[in-house]
Amino acid sequence: MELNDVIQARRSIRKFKDRPIPQDVLDEMLESVRLAPSAGNAQGHVFGILQDKELKEQVARAAGNQDWIASAPIVFACCADLSWDIADQAEDDFGLIVNRLRFDNDFLDYLCRYPNKKARTTLFENATPLIPMEHIFLTAVSHGLSACFVGYLDIPKINEILRLPDHLTVLYLLPVGYPDETPKIKKRKEVSAFVFHDTWKK
Repeated sequence: MELNDVIQARRSIRKFKDRPIPQDVLDEMLESVRLAPSAGNAQGHVFGILQDKELKEQVARAAGNQDWIASAPIVFACCADLSWDIADQAEDDFGLIVNRLRFDNDFLDYLCRYPNKKARTTLFENATPLIPMEHIFLTAVSHGLSACFVGYLDIPKINEILRLPDHLTVLYLLPVGYPDETPKIKKRKEVSAFVFHDTWKK
């Protein structure tokens, strides 16, 4: 499929066929993760491949009892490495400088003083797996599969289920499989509704 066809065919699917994903397709999805860009080339994303039925069911229950998640042949646990802590950085650290510029000094100072380090760092790393996840999704669609981003999670519970070490946290799930439904095409805004040229004129 051409890239534009893949993008147009992408749908969020919550019903999957009972059909395994070939190893070569899984390998291609993982290669797409490896090639995904990351801020400062930190490559702080970590992906669990969940295929055990009971484990998928446990994770689905910890995701707001969304039982459909466990029906996917593969559920990716999309995680971030929390080893980097903005509160530990020197004032001349480029990441800290950029975040102060983006989010304001007072807000950054507040976050750096926040006593729960894991919560603080989880917030900062929230976007870490998102680009690799979309790479997986588009690769899946190119092979006739589909997926759905899941962010409604009891994160501490899923971390416990997956026995993640303290420096890792799950942030999203991505169930992937052959679709067993055909969702209607959702109405999208016209390009003119979300684009401006040079300066805002509305």
